Amino acid sequence: MFKNLTSLFQWERKTFEAFQIEVSTYSSLPCQICPRDVFAEQWIFRNMDMEIFQKIARHFHLAKWVIFQGWGEPLENEDIIPMLRVAKEARCSTGLVTNGFHLTETTSRQLLAENLDFLLVSLQGASQAGSEELSPGSDGHRILDQVRGLVDLKKAGQRRRPFIKLSFFMTRLNMGKLPALVPLAAKAGADEVIFTNLDYLPEERWNILRSFHHESPTPAFRESIEEIHRLGKKLKIKVETYPLKAEEKPVCKANPPQKVFIAADGSIAPCMYLRLPKEGKLHRIFLNKEYQVTQTFFGNIHEEDFLEIWNKEPYKKFRKIFEDRRQANEAQVQILDALIHRTPSTLGKESSLPFPALSEVCQTCYKAYGI
Repeated sequence: MFKNLTSLFQWERKTFEAFQIEVSTYSSLPCQICPRDVFAEQWIFRNMDMEIFQKIARHFHLAKWVIFQGWGEPLENEDIIPMLRVAKEARCSTGLVTNGFHLTETTSRQLLAENLDFLLVSLQGASQAGSEELSPGSDGHRILDQVRGLVDLKKAGQRRRPFIKLSFFMTRLNMGKLPALVPLAAKAGADEVIFTNLDYLPEERWNILRSFHHESPTPAFRESIEEIHRLGKKLKIKVETYPLKAEEKPVCKANPPQKVFIAADGSIAPCMYLRLPKEGKLHRIFLNKEYQVTQTFFGNIHEEDFLEIWNKEPYKKFRKIFEDRRQANEAQVQILDALIHRTPSTLGKESSLPFPALSEVCQTCYKAYGI
């Protein structure tokens, strides 16, 4: 009992929601809608070594989650299992985002042994053309078989974890075919299926492929989303679909005040969309215009202590924008609630409050708009 109470108090003292760690920028699985394809000549391939990992691991006691996710495939790093073990020994919940290519039986057994909390398998190849990319003989079909193998091992060991998620991209080419992927996910034994947007558009062909809109919705896309959710309820599998309309949010999903991205080279950034393993600036398309954005990071764990980097004034200033935006949103909600209930003290006040402007590097990032 006392041990459980101690664990609870340690959890409550966690300062950070998550450390998101990119342990590799390699990938054995080709993908035409990956930035590696666009920036092939500029891409910097590396695996994070244990020396850099241990320097951030010193601070794992401050984080609720350690999530292995970046612009490459975590299972390409031969130290991934020892890394997971270190995170678990620090009493962190752990997650891993993979393309599933290396999800062999041996690897699945190792992930189960390390008590991984969630595994997200991103089936990008199947996202490009729909369920035919999962036909026998395809990489997608083999990966789904490997997911089924993990599910079988999990059941045989009577384990509740990892929570297994499958993820697919939504594009203009495949929206009508995506509902057919829900039964496939359910048959594979996944706990959840997620349909995400192309949220980073490095060149025009990606902009053409995006399924989300700024002003003019596509009714057929909305019908596909409704069918996806109908099938989810019927098959009793959890379903998540990302928004089809870009609308500015107070704080993006990356949540820089409470989450940190550590790149494979050890650099500390607010999120992975501001730190790509490539030379030079970031190329983006936003509202059909091209932009070049400076890569944004505030130090390197290989050279400085993490907390020294976290407490640098430029980093604090960057985070404060989001903290102020969150507070403004909360105040707006309170005012609207009070007006609905006609509280005398709030009558005559503005019904909305402006958010502080986003940082310049975030203004052209679709994650800031819920995508």
